[in-house]
Amino acid sequence: MAAPAPEDTYDKVLSAAVELFAEHGFAGTSLQAIADRVGVTKAALYYHFRTKDELLDALLRPALNDLDRVLDTAERRKGQAARQRLLFEGYVDFLLRYRTLAVILDRDVSVGTHPAIRPRLESITGRVRGVLSDGERPIEFRVASTVAMGGIYSAVAMFPELPDDELRGLLLDIVRRLLAPRRSRPAASPDAA
Repeated sequence: MAAPAPEDTYDKVLSAAVELFAEHGFAGTSLQAIADRVGVTKAALYYHFRTKDELLDALLRPALNDLDRVLDTAERRKGQAARQRLLFEGYVDFLLRYRTLAVILDRDVSVGTHPAIRPRLESITGRVRGVLSDGERPIEFRVASTVAMGGIYSAVAMFPELPDDELRGLLLDIVRRLLAPRRSRPAASPDAA
């Protein structure tokens, strides 16, 4: 049996790493376990990744680059409402595209706090806050937008069985309703009591 081409091995190692990180966590997965899952020697794995940290970076870099592009697009848009809409739509699409990685980031503290990843996540979080901050809107809106961001993330992790297009529609509809302007209610008259 011929050895797999190096590029095939690279992709297979990334796929196996995602599966094993999801099953056992980053800290609970060894390079040997990844090599075993792929069916290659540890030396063959070292050809691509010297350390688990390099492997984690290779897994997350494309996803985080995509999230940076979502933020770039939102930040360039004129008008606060348009920026926020683009952020929410892009964020939903991002999480659906990287569902398994999103679940790993959500559930595996060792990944989100990893020294190579944490500064990048903090930068992204700061940019998200910048797009969502709108001093002109009432505090209710600012709290709702924060709840929406966290809720989107949690829903993608909690409903893996839902097809992407169905979950996307549900999430965006819920975000629209959550962030829709509220009609102010007339104050109750003291006589009504």
